[in-house]
Amino acid sequence: MAKNVNLNKNVFNKNTYPKIIDTKFKSLGTKTISEQISETPSAQEFFNMYNTLFFSINQFGPTESHEFLIKTSSEYINYDNDSEIIKLLQAEIAGLRQDLLESQQALADFMESIPTPEDTKVEIPEVEIPEPAPIIINIPEPEPTPPPPAKPKTKTNEERVIEDYQTYPKGDKGKRAKRLNLSKSFIKEVKKANNL
Repeated sequence: MAKNVNLNKNVFNKNTYPKIIDTKFKSLGTKTISEQISETPSAQEFFNMYNTLFFSINQFGPTESHEFLIKTSSEYINYDNDSEIIKLLQAEIAGLRQDLLESQQALADFMESIPTPEDTKVEIPEVEIPEPAPIIINIPEPEPTPPPPAKPKTKTNEERVIEDYQTYPKGDKGKRAKRLNLSKSFIKEVKKANNL
């Protein structure tokens, strides 16, 4: 038993084809370089965000913390100020230890050189150990750390309305309500109460 199957083929000419069939790539999801650049925050925008989020950032932690920012920034600018002071202090301590060891050795040698019969009392003279000359190291005082940025003061809705009236004195109520995300009746009350 044979069946007839009708096949229909739609053919478009080259002028109508792009009008009917979408030929643009949309599924790859790639962004142009200009879109990527416009989405990248500037240094000013970064520091504005940092000041806003300052107290929300953890103090310590391997990532996403103030400690992490200090370590990575110090590595980036090769900031190693304290190590020079530590090296100088360690050298001074090593010198003082050497002086002390030499003084103890001199005292031990002196004690061995004195003949002491068992029945005679020997008085041991006091030995003056010269004090080592003081080593003066000029350690610069650390610069005071700046205080953390102050938390921005949150304005009340009434202050926002007054400020908006000062910025846009002849603005439309509907646009003002939309811009401030407040009701028209509230804006009207603030306007009346403050003679705006």
